Amino acid sequence: MNSSFLMIALVAISVFTSLTVEGVKKILDEMGKKYSANILAAVVAVVLTVAASVGYIIYTGTAVTPRVCVEVVAMMFLAFLVATVGYDKVVQAIWQLKK
Repeated sequence: MNSSFLMIALVAISVFTSLTVEGVKKILDEMGKKYSANILAAVVAVVLTVAASVGYIIYTGTAVTPRVCVEVVAMMFLAFLVATVGYDKVVQAIWQLKK
């Protein structure tokens, strides 16, 4: 996977993670359940990233290599960060690491 595709995938997964977390939080609030928003965001980010990655791998016929596995794990972490901290902060950190 190239870096431009990974950034597009990160944005898409992060948006879906944020929207899903907000929806689940609303449902849990209506039910009167207690929850940790960060743990909820982490779980949703992992589930959505794995689902999207498996779909991509099956659709494109990509071989599952150690590099792909590392990219999926990095995507999980970044999707969680974007959903909790914000896209601008994560992109800023990535660009600072590249310099």
